[in-house]
Amino acid sequence: MTSATCGFDWPDRRSGCDADGSPIEVSGRMHALVYFGKGDYRVVADRPIFGTAHDLIGRVNVVHRCGTDVKIYQSGRRDQAEESLLEELAALVGSAAHGDSGRFLDYVRLLETGTPRADVHDDGLYAEVAKAVADLDDVARRDLRRQLELHWGRIFGHETVVQLVFVGSRVHELTTGIGYLAGEQLTWEQFDFRIGRRYCLQSRIAHYQPAPPRLRGARGVQLLGGNITDLAMNQAGAFAQYVRIRPEVIRSGSVLPVPEGIDDTSAALVEPLACLLDCLQKSTHELGQDARGSVLKKGVMPGGVTLVIGSGSMAMMAAKLALVEDPVLDVGGARQVVVVVRSAAKRNLVDRVLADPRATCLVAEDDAALARLAAGFTPAEADPYGRPFKGFDDVILAAGSGDTLATAHALIAPTGGRVLAFAGTRGPCRIESGVWHYGNAAVMGTSGCNTKMMELAIGLLARGRVDVRPLSGRGYTFADLDREGTAAFFEDQLLRPKLLPNEGVPDLPLDSTSPRRTT
Repeated sequence: MTSATCGFDWPDRRSGCDADGSPIEVSGRMHALVYFGKGDYRVVADRPIFGTAHDLIGRVNVVHRCGTDVKIYQSGRRDQAEESLLEELAALVGSAAHGDSGRFLDYVRLLETGTPRADVHDDGLYAEVAKAVADLDDVARRDLRRQLELHWGRIFGHETVVQLVFVGSRVHELTTGIGYLAGEQLTWEQFDFRIGRRYCLQSRIAHYQPAPPRLRGARGVQLLGGNITDLAMNQAGAFAQYVRIRPEVIRSGSVLPVPEGIDDTSAALVEPLACLLDCLQKSTHELGQDARGSVLKKGVMPGGVTLVIGSGSMAMMAAKLALVEDPVLDVGGARQVVVVVRSAAKRNLVDRVLADPRATCLVAEDDAALARLAAGFTPAEADPYGRPFKGFDDVILAAGSGDTLATAHALIAPTGGRVLAFAGTRGPCRIESGVWHYGNAAVMGTSGCNTKMMELAIGLLARGRVDVRPLSGRGYTFADLDREGTAAFFEDQLLRPKLLPNEGVPDLPLDSTSPRRTT
């Protein structure tokens, strides 16, 4: 059911209506932080929230802001988010045209001012939206911004932990797995969703390459690009009091229960922890040779020296993982970690947060100073293999540019060095390719986490092997955003800021048309 206002067909999200082919069983209003283009985030105090018979709803306890959120604030997100928002706008005006997401801000200005740009001639959707705006009467035009804030825009935020408050009455009908669970027949007992239980959400609902049949019990390999959907890109995320968890997220096994021993702050860092685990899991070191050939260990060189470039929360999380002693995953075990930062203030922060005698923080103001680092460095302890120090066994990039990636290759040990490109470095760089061939070296990248890594990250936290709480920054409430402006949240550079969406605001009740399923 929808509510038409001249050329705009606004959706009706009240209980008893339909959405996505399923009856709405619960609905209400919530505070939400909504994106309307580069630099434009708005607090909407009464954004609709609803759940159908095939959905879950989670009350957001904590959601961290990540580097991608900052990049979107600074530069926008032409692909995924803005593309899907134009698809939604086309549906609102009944158009089959595809808009140019490169003009996304032009669309926003058109909708808010009512005045189209005269120089846009080759965008069919833009022309149809301009006509729909022109056809509005004065009352509807004054109400247009209000309707857009209620029904359009994107809610980002995916590093989160939620508490389940609604389970649709027909969730048990979602029996066919997709993505991570492709090919599986799902059962209600498999998920056992419970009101009041906490869950982490895997935001990337990706396609997977199946594991070979001989690997019994193994999951497939996540394929990059062309996702099934993406929470907080194509669907509403967790920068809000509630998040609607739709069937694609449920059917892919992306709703992961959080054990009681893990606090909310740590649980909301499972996703970035899993991203780093994914990178470490893909890198190996040769420890010896036996009758079957090379004996390989995942992660950093045990007993080696790891260099981490960067000063943010992800750099410090990488340092913690390089040092971690966990026999289950066994990706750490470095005898020393060196963290390189750009300033003395950053060094003081890293020293305070890590507070580990095995971690050393050094300052290199630029890539040239970074390149000279290995020549003047002496490890705190002797090498357990008797090797003289000639370079770092592992270099993890948690900051920098393409040139920093090139510099990293000059810092690795002469035999078996590894470069782990974790940060979102882009652009060309010049590298002496012989370092790979003649030094048995390798470079490994990662592009976000996958569901298996999130399961492993939860297990790592449950075993108490790593403490990520010191990496969490200031907690913001919606009252803070109203008072200080939304820019404060995205420009905060100290650790990993978080939104506490249900603190200091009314807990608005959800109206229900059917009993909430609790077993």
